[in-house]
Amino acid sequence: MKTKKEIKQHQKQKKILPKASLNENSDRWKYFGGLAIILLITFVAFAPSLRSGFLWDDEAYIQNNLLIRSINLKDIFSQLVGGNYHPMTILVLAIQYHFYGLHEAGYHTVNLILHLANVILVFYTISLLSKKVYVALVVALLFGIHPLHVESVAWAIELKDVLYTFFFLLSYIFYIKYSTHKHIKYYIFALILFLLSMLSKAMAASLPVVLLLTDYFMGRKFTWKTLLEKVPFFLIAIAIGLVAVFAQKHSGAIQNLSFTLPQRMVFACYGFVTYLHKFLLPIQLSAFYPYPIKTSGSIPFQYYLYVITLIVLIAATIYSLRFSKKVLFGIGFFAITIVLVLQILPVGGAIIADRYTYVPSIGIFFLFAEGIYLLWSKNFKIISGVVLAGFAIFFIFTTHDRCKIWNNKTDFWNDMISKYQTIPEAYYSRGVVFFDDKKFDQALPDFNKTIELNPNYVQAYINRGDIYLYANKYEEALADFNKAIQLRPDFELGYYNRGVVFYNQKKYKEALTDYNKAIVLNPDYAQAFYSRGLAKYYVGMKDSACLDIKQASNLGYPTPADAMKEICK
Repeated sequence: MKTKKEIKQHQKQKKILPKASLNENSDRWKYFGGLAIILLITFVAFAPSLRSGFLWDDEAYIQNNLLIRSINLKDIFSQLVGGNYHPMTILVLAIQYHFYGLHEAGYHTVNLILHLANVILVFYTISLLSKKVYVALVVALLFGIHPLHVESVAWAIELKDVLYTFFFLLSYIFYIKYSTHKHIKYYIFALILFLLSMLSKAMAASLPVVLLLTDYFMGRKFTWKTLLEKVPFFLIAIAIGLVAVFAQKHSGAIQNLSFTLPQRMVFACYGFVTYLHKFLLPIQLSAFYPYPIKTSGSIPFQYYLYVITLIVLIAATIYSLRFSKKVLFGIGFFAITIVLVLQILPVGGAIIADRYTYVPSIGIFFLFAEGIYLLWSKNFKIISGVVLAGFAIFFIFTTHDRCKIWNNKTDFWNDMISKYQTIPEAYYSRGVVFFDDKKFDQALPDFNKTIELNPNYVQAYINRGDIYLYANKYEEALADFNKAIQLRPDFELGYYNRGVVFYNQKKYKEALTDYNKAIVLNPDYAQAFYSRGLAKYYVGMKDSACLDIKQASNLGYPTPADAMKEICK
């Protein structure tokens, strides 16, 4: 029999149970209804991405990637692609190719479906961490519609981003369940899913440290047992992480940008603060953010101000521990998951990248949502509602418009050039679009600008030389092909194109020398065999010319029937 005091205490406890708990069946439909609306809004915001084409590195990963033409697990799990080791991503691309071939819409549909799935997982993750479903709904909304995530969803090969995140969050959820319920099956599921995440993209390597942060946030005591739990996670992260670093070095993706370690640390501070800024105000977004241009060995002074800003932010975060762990958790989650791509070890030629924020954003959105919830609970309902609605509307329209930039190559490169005029790759790639459309008068200025920005851009010399060749400006073409060969003596296309110039000038012996070199460098160069056959024919080497023409045909070159008949008669 309970005393009156015990009954009152029990009633008091019932009153303070959070009304937003997922355990309340009476209100559950409201939460799932809210999540359904968020998924619909996210779909509408990203709908233009379904019309996106193949852009940039999609050519290497999808269009020209023979590895995805069949589902060969041995090859997929033993080969590097694009300077990366992410066999799960390649496996999914191979499955997509099986169903879609090279139809772009299929790949973008899968990306969007995975993004929607990640929105659901973010919702569930935050509901487990915060015990407040309204907070989880706000985080899911912001994660779903934020413009910084356009690159991860609208770019076909960024399947690796949405895929690794899918496994990352599932692993995280099972770990939280394990830490709460102590069922070993949850731990095993978490470990397997983490392995799949690492095999999708090495950026998942931050999860073990996130688990330690989560233990602290959830109030778990740090014991030898809790630390040993993380050892298998760290071993997987280190093993696959080392493979990823090797792959990046092997491909040349790890750049020697002539910046000192202290300067790279300054850039890391710049990146950290800039990402935070772009979460709140996502403007001037670009698919590429170039490094600053050094002056007399120094970087612009304003970059050092970001160091001071970060120090102040760290101090404020530490001070916040007087009141709550939430700020440390949110900032810590962001810092842990972003630190590997802050370019302390420079990978690629960009100082920051929108796609790097996909998982790290969860920590910042958690803080924002907790702030909104605090205002709401303090009876500032109108203010919190207006702030949330204002950000949401701005993000939705910005995301919708940003997705359209990825619809075609011309808009994509025009957008990048409009933001930054110092990116050789942007001018070169736009020039290639014009070149492929036979708009040589528009392509030529872009190749000129590329070479002005980067005098060692070999392919720009090749393409500009081709334009001169089409215009019968042989001396200009010859100069460009000579420069390309000087810069890259092992590039068969330089020799082949120079051979074409000599051939058009009826200098057949010189042409033969260059065709020979091109074939030595690439024994399967079908077009070089055909062109060498023609040159041999004109210098009287008819038997050898016939053999070259037949070899070109065997290698798949569309040899004209009349040429075959004339040379091999």
